[in-house]
Amino acid sequence: MFFVYLAFSSWFCSLVSADVTAAVSEDGITRIYGNSFGIPGTDATYDYVIIGGGTAGNTVAARLSQDPANYSVAVIEAGSFYEILNGNHSQVPGYSYTSALSSSFAPRSSVEWIISTTPQAGYNDRKIDYIIGQAFGGSSAANYMGYFRPTAGSLDRWAELVGDRDWSWDSVYPYYKKSCNFTPPNYEKVSPSANISFDPDAFVPNAGPLQVSYGNYQYSYGTPYSRGLESLGFSSLDGINSGKLIGYTAATVSVDPRTATRSSSETSFLQSAARNTGIQIYPNALAKSILFDADKRATGVVVQAASSLQNFNYTLSANKEVIVSAGAWFSPQLLMVSGVGPAATLQEHGIPVVVDLPGVGQNEWDQPWMALSFKVNTLTGTQIAANNVEYLEEVVEQYIRNQSGPLSTIGGGEATGMILLSDFSILAINDAFLAAFEKYPAKLRKDFSNSTRAFLETFPSDWPEAEYLPLAYAPFPDDISSTDNYLLIGSALLSTSSRGNMTIRSADTLDPPIISPNWLLDKGDQEQAIAALLRIREIAAASGIVESEYQPGANVSTRADILEWLRNNMNLIYHAASTCGSYLQSASFILPLKCIG
Repeated sequence: MFFVYLAFSSWFCSLVSADVTAAVSEDGITRIYGNSFGIPGTDATYDYVIIGGGTAGNTVAARLSQDPANYSVAVIEAGSFYEILNGNHSQVPGYSYTSALSSSFAPRSSVEWIISTTPQAGYNDRKIDYIIGQAFGGSSAANYMGYFRPTAGSLDRWAELVGDRDWSWDSVYPYYKKSCNFTPPNYEKVSPSANISFDPDAFVPNAGPLQVSYGNYQYSYGTPYSRGLESLGFSSLDGINSGKLIGYTAATVSVDPRTATRSSSETSFLQSAARNTGIQIYPNALAKSILFDADKRATGVVVQAASSLQNFNYTLSANKEVIVSAGAWFSPQLLMVSGVGPAATLQEHGIPVVVDLPGVGQNEWDQPWMALSFKVNTLTGTQIAANNVEYLEEVVEQYIRNQSGPLSTIGGGEATGMILLSDFSILAINDAFLAAFEKYPAKLRKDFSNSTRAFLETFPSDWPEAEYLPLAYAPFPDDISSTDNYLLIGSALLSTSSRGNMTIRSADTLDPPIISPNWLLDKGDQEQAIAALLRIREIAAASGIVESEYQPGANVSTRADILEWLRNNMNLIYHAASTCGSYLQSASFILPLKCIG
């Protein structure tokens, strides 16, 4: 990666001097970037204090600060800015594999917070590292940058569960449109053979600030991969942003095509708010506890600031609300250490009980992930991951000079598909980042137990049961040659019944929570995992580009062997959710339309 750092150095210096430190606007007003930052160690009061500058936190903070009511808003984040913490690895889309893949090709960085799970029985008692974005942008600063919207049926089910139609698809859809600026495929940089189809009605002009596009490069394996999907019964979709997922399509990504860089909640919402509002940003600010008054109303947060010389605490008070947006693991942790959660757990750690809510930290939903690696006869990202210097020089030059080439794309989902496990199934085509979703077809569904079939029937009809993603970065052998290429085809199980949980280790948020996603505990989830692996092999064979299966290998063939391999090798895709669900509401504590986390 040496060449990229050299090529970027002069550009970054100009960015720092022109934009980050200070600038004079067209109306002659000096604008100092430091004005957007709170002073650590100094108590302050705002209308709203947002805890967590991640995907949701930055969005909420920006929208509140831009409100005509002129609210004062502060957002605190335990980390800093990924642009200065991780070289260019978090900015260049082609390097996203270094943080986004569970079996990373690169050392961890200070952009990421790692929590090890408890031994997972469904994974043969393995401990799994759960990587969480620790920077402004949160996991949108470290993920694979795929941009998918949920199905209409899933949001309608959500609205039904919480008893509020404001969460229905029809109510939420306009806000999805409002939140992003969509750029159609640029066929001067992406081959016209990609033939990317999308629904223009899923977007509106001049929206934003999040940048959504198809990137500026598509790997050539997309076309044969897509044909293979079609031969298996997958049908093409016009994008995955109109409330439909079952099928396959070129997937949109959160990449700014103008600069070919990551578009995160920090580069979009937070930076927009910093330029145009009085928002106050607190980096390296760890929330220690939420403060409550006698009426159990949240009034502020105690913050610990870290410096090279000392750690010190200060308080940010809220006139209106404290909004907890610290993610699926740290939000319930913060609630518990603040006195909101299971009373027995709080008392065990000497924490005064504010509200006894046994459900805090429970009912965690997650998506187990499997990854098969295949040697293929077409170009992938293997030579980048293998640090092939000659090839890297070529792709870096292409990236710097033309904002295109393999480094300008995320290298995943060149054909993404989802299917239902029924006779009707759909997949994805094109040379783009392809995503496929489905309900399992009948030939795989027949091996499910009656209880598994009955459980899957409880989901909305448009809810996919499995997702399939081809990723350009895959495991490869040590003796790889300069012409070898490997493709990862992975699957996330989307309709599992196993539920995870978390609890606190102590009364201090510096001590990581104890987390247990409980992947593959349920026999039905194991049945789905076997079906997904068999489906991946069908997809690989139908693509016509596979020379051999590297992992797990053809010797893993019986259902017993497959299940054992899965238990020893399945991992995660970082989609933990529901540890602070709105169903935990207490009339004396949470109002309608507000979630605990």
